[in-house]
Amino acid sequence: MYFAVRYIRFHLLLLQCMEEYLFHAGDDMSKKISILVQLIMGFSLIIFTIVAFTIFLSYRSSSQAVLNRSNQYILESVKQLQGKMDAILQDNDKLSSTIMFSPLIQETLGDLAESRTPHTDAMDITRYIDQQTRSINYDIQFKLLGLSDNQVYTNSSSLKVIWDSEREIRGAYWFPAIAQNNGRMLWFGVDVWQNGTIPVVMGARQINDWNALDRLGTLFLVLPVEVIHNAVSQFHLGKNEKIQIVDSFNTIVYSTDPDEIGLYMDDRLLNQFSNHKARIIPHTINSRNMYVSYAYSPYSEWSIFAYIDSKEAVKDLNGIRRNIILIGLFGMAAALLFTFFFSWTLSKPLRNLATKLSNVERGTTLPFVKTTMNKEMAILYSSYNSMLQNLDHTIADLSSKQISEKQAQIVALKAQFRPHFLYNTLNTIYWSLANKRLREESQMVLALSDLLRYSIDRGSEFVTVEEDLQQLERFIYLQKLRYEEKLQIDLHVNPEVMNRQLMKLTLQPLVENAITHGLEPTLREVWLIRIRAYSEGTSLVLTVEDNGESMSEARMAEALISGEVTPEKLLHTGIGLSNLNHRIELIYGHGFGLHLSTSELGGLLVRVTVPLQFDQG
Repeated sequence: MYFAVRYIRFHLLLLQCMEEYLFHAGDDMSKKISILVQLIMGFSLIIFTIVAFTIFLSYRSSSQAVLNRSNQYILESVKQLQGKMDAILQDNDKLSSTIMFSPLIQETLGDLAESRTPHTDAMDITRYIDQQTRSINYDIQFKLLGLSDNQVYTNSSSLKVIWDSEREIRGAYWFPAIAQNNGRMLWFGVDVWQNGTIPVVMGARQINDWNALDRLGTLFLVLPVEVIHNAVSQFHLGKNEKIQIVDSFNTIVYSTDPDEIGLYMDDRLLNQFSNHKARIIPHTINSRNMYVSYAYSPYSEWSIFAYIDSKEAVKDLNGIRRNIILIGLFGMAAALLFTFFFSWTLSKPLRNLATKLSNVERGTTLPFVKTTMNKEMAILYSSYNSMLQNLDHTIADLSSKQISEKQAQIVALKAQFRPHFLYNTLNTIYWSLANKRLREESQMVLALSDLLRYSIDRGSEFVTVEEDLQQLERFIYLQKLRYEEKLQIDLHVNPEVMNRQLMKLTLQPLVENAITHGLEPTLREVWLIRIRAYSEGTSLVLTVEDNGESMSEARMAEALISGEVTPEKLLHTGIGLSNLNHRIELIYGHGFGLHLSTSELGGLLVRVTVPLQFDQG
């Protein structure tokens, strides 16, 4: 009974542990999160992190690619514009060389330098220059200054240079650079007259004798700003763009903002480019974020700056960002659907097991019929079914034993008046015999009375070895009165085990069985019963053997099979070895009980093993 109860307690504890593992059981189950929600939240967090990180990397790489492409486009455009400017200026440079080194100009300026009268007049030179420039489709002015005042030659043009001699321009900031260029063209921006002062592009170079390389004068070439404007207008960098062309004197020769032409360029922007290897840098103008691209012409020594709004430069990123976000959201939605399906499928066996466990707690023990493809869950299902099977058997066994005990108690109550009546009667007889001084008869009645009282006492089911030995001695006393010297008892008990606890009425049934079934059927003159009690490891061992009849091994095995235990058998003290073995196993558990063998005395040896230390709780 005790071990059956403990077995059920063990399985109930196992059920509780499994519920705590699956549901994180606590005082308030409503505050716990189900494993399905945890799986969905966990997988969703992982997917969100991965998708967000992927979107971030994709957008970053895409934005970098777009920026690189935009920067490359701007740089290429600025370089092409620089090439276009160089081509225009070099064409006019070649034209100026043709005019400057023509025999007509060389002879005329040479005569003037030698203070000789030229063979040609100013009109001839004008016609010659007009003839050389007739294929040019824009207004252009050539002006040649001799070494002396009033030595001025020009072509027909609406553009008018406002000075007529070197004396007038010697104080200009750009004049010393003409001589330093040693005959090469110097390009810069100035103002000329055309129905008012207007900005133009001017080229100036020193005219030298082509033979002696002596200086003969200075050539000025004036180009309208529209020439540059027409070239710049062919390049489109985007909305809100701005292009500036700056000469070697940091003067803005041209700008898409006309108000800036002729102004002085800030050195700070030039210094930024000189401190960076890149040819495109971020820059802020009037609180506007811009990208500035830079190109430098070694020929003209001009610098070209192209400004483009940062929003314009990355306008393609908006579409890319929108597409990446849409793809990410679609992918995340699909992933969440998959996560929900996967989590639902994965947690379904656990939820089924949790439901089964909850039903067990409410008294419903139904095993799993369906199988699962998951190895771990298959093990849990199998263990659960095995546990239920064992639990059902244990509950059925315990219920049967409890019913038997109840029936036995009822039968015992019905018969209780008879032992008590007999016990009281024996006490009356004892005092009657004692009053008549019949000592032996009174002692016999007293022993029988004590024997009966010990048997029917409803106190504890456990007694000490010493108490059970006293009961045995009363029984032997009565038996010796019957069999006298024929019955011999060899009793030896280790004093260390006298205070050990054991089941009540353990020794008496063994000795009674030895007399009834082992000695009485024999014809021996002396009956010998040997009784021993001692400890062996953690066990208490009791042995009873006789010199009567023994048993075959088959009969020994059959004698320990209890079969169905009825209330009548439970009340009968002479039930035999099977009932005693059944009681011991029921109280102490499997591994303890009776063992039968042939004694060296010739009869049967019964060995009883119980725990040396036993918790009666």
